[in-house]
Amino acid sequence: MHYRDQFKAVDHIHLKALQRDSISPWSNWKTYKELKDHYARLKPDLILHYTSKPNIFGGIAAGKLGIRNIAAVTGLGYAFIHNGLLSKLTKAMFRYADRYIDQFIFENEDDLALFRSELIAKDKGMSVKGCGVDTTHYTSSKPMPQIGKVVFTFIGRLLTDKGIMEFLKAARLAKQAYGPSIECWIVGEVDKQNPASIQYDNLLQWIDDGVVKYLGFQEDVRETIEASSCVVLPSYREGMPRTILEALAMARPVITTKVAGCRETVIEGQNGFLVEVRSSASLVEAIHNFMSLSYQEKVEMGQKGRHLAETVFDSKRIAQNIYLIIEGTLEI
Repeated sequence: MHYRDQFKAVDHIHLKALQRDSISPWSNWKTYKELKDHYARLKPDLILHYTSKPNIFGGIAAGKLGIRNIAAVTGLGYAFIHNGLLSKLTKAMFRYADRYIDQFIFENEDDLALFRSELIAKDKGMSVKGCGVDTTHYTSSKPMPQIGKVVFTFIGRLLTDKGIMEFLKAARLAKQAYGPSIECWIVGEVDKQNPASIQYDNLLQWIDDGVVKYLGFQEDVRETIEASSCVVLPSYREGMPRTILEALAMARPVITTKVAGCRETVIEGQNGFLVEVRSSASLVEAIHNFMSLSYQEKVEMGQKGRHLAETVFDSKRIAQNIYLIIEGTLEI
C-alpha cells in the first residue's frame, strides 16, 4: 500500500490525560487507556507516534490491538541526559514496549546505536536526518552582515541541557576579548515546566551586565538568523537540532557540540565548528577561530552549510525516506 496516496485530510483529537512531565502511574495508565480507546474506535491501518510517552504507551496500546505502529524517537531529552530514577524507568518502559512496536525511526545514528545496544531488538531501527528543514522557506537573499559587529546567536529553549550557561559564560569572555566588535544574542523562552530550565532572574543579570542581548521568543526566526554572523547551540544532546538546520539553510555558519545529533550537522572547519560538551572554554576557542576568519571565508562557510542543507537535510528528502520506511522498502 502506498500510504502517501491515502492522506486526504487530518483530524485532530485532543488527549486529555497526557501530562508531559508526570511520572504518576495513574496518570500514565490513563494516557495508555485513552490512546487504546481511540485506536479501538478509529481502527487505523498505521499509527506513527513521536516523543517518549506516545511512543511507549501508544505503542503498547496499538500493539495489543494488533495495529501496525512506528515509534519516531525525536530526541532522548532530559530523561536520558540525567541519570536517575526517571532515566531507569523510561528505559525499562521502552524495553517492555519494544515487543509491541513494529519499527523505530531515529533522527541520528547515535540514538539508533544506543537503543539497539540496550533497549530494542537488534533488527529494528532506522536512522534519518531528523525531520529536515524546508530549504525554500529557510533561505536568504541577504549576504552575511559585513559592516558592524559580528553577531553570535543562541536560538532555543533556555535550558541548561541546551548549553545556555556555557553560551553565557563564553559570551562574557568573548566580550572581554573583543569588546564592542561582537554581540551575543539569545532567542528563546524560559520553560518553567522543564526541570532543566534556567531562572529568568538569572538571565536578567547577564542582560543587565551587557553580556547578551535578549530578543525573547520569536515565532519566525529567519530575520534574526539573517542578521547573525554565526548561530550557536552548545547542547548536551539532540535528536537533530532544527535551529542548526535552519541556520545552515540560510547560509550561516554554526558552532555546536560533539554530541549525538549535533555532530552530524557539521563538517569541521567547512560549515562550522564542533566544541566539547559542557565546556565554555571550548566554545570560546571556537568563537576565536571564527573571528580569525576573513569575511569571505565566513561567507564560504555559510555557503557550504547551505549546500549541506539542500543535499542532506532537505525536508522533502527526509519525508521521502519516512514514506519508504512506512512502506517497508527503505534500506539504510
